[in-house]
Amino acid sequence: METPIFIFSLPRSGSTLLQRVLMSNPQICSVSEPWILLPQIYILRKEGTLSDYSSLTAHKGNMDFINNLPNKEEDYFDSLRQFMLDLYSKQCQNNEQYFLDKTPRYYLIIDEIVKLFPKAKFIFLFRNPIHVFASIINTWGKGRFRKQYANYNDIVDGTKMLSQGYSKYMGISISIKYEDFILNPLEELDKVSNYLNIDFNKESLKLFNSQNTKGSLGDFLGPSSYSEISSNGLGKWKTTFNSKIRKKFAISLIKKIRSEDLELQGYNQKEIICEINALNSKQNSKFFMDLFDYIVGYIIRKFNLNLFFVKEFSWIKKRPLS
Repeated sequence: METPIFIFSLPRSGSTLLQRVLMSNPQICSVSEPWILLPQIYILRKEGTLSDYSSLTAHKGNMDFINNLPNKEEDYFDSLRQFMLDLYSKQCQNNEQYFLDKTPRYYLIIDEIVKLFPKAKFIFLFRNPIHVFASIINTWGKGRFRKQYANYNDIVDGTKMLSQGYSKYMGISISIKYEDFILNPLEELDKVSNYLNIDFNKESLKLFNSQNTKGSLGDFLGPSSYSEISSNGLGKWKTTFNSKIRKKFAISLIKKIRSEDLELQGYNQKEIICEINALNSKQNSKFFMDLFDYIVGYIIRKFNLNLFFVKEFSWIKKRPLS
């Protein structure tokens, strides 16, 4: 393996589809969503993690250790780079040229990743944030607002961080709009081909469905359910925001994102709001359910109550966190 490829995107932005299309080339290896760099980078951050071994104390100890290295943080990054390259290379069991790391929450550590791998390839994948949120509601929320607390920051903060990252590293990266990729896959794939200096063809757009990402994360319902890339689903988001309360929430959400950040990704805030306003809002039969879901989601997000009520976090009730 010569160098890694990173896809920076929000969750539910089509990154699994793009990952599988790129994996159709024998020079690219990938594995589901590694997430492996997040804990390594968050060692350097005072905030962002909680643990029963005391993340705050661990941060102090880590920083004491790093600051006593001859070149401090530079030494840590040098060793971390070699460590990660070794792991990526071991995934490339057929001596592929690239390892593709596709982890949506990497938008949190774009600067550190570029510092770690300045010669890597960076693909920014953008999708209309309202379409992203509709996909979150329809998949993880099963059509309800109940999951909005978990992904609110993805939409608002994630969009901002992706734009900031792309603005800063535009000269060494490429960007792809999900909508453009769906409508003109060969044209967008040609852009990737030129950037990576490897060949893709029409067969790449047929082989994506057979790629094995060998992991439990990522979108397995989408790419696995169709044999070719189709634009049929691009308007599906409209059926999600089909009531007054849902439209109001969607508009309030898009207004929390700076118009400049949307513009950089190829979207216009006013046009998105107009599209939402134009939707049919007569489907109000679930008004009280939507209102209940919204209020509960807001309270959970405001007070981080998921730490107390989600089954996977039940262990914290028995242990103090810091």
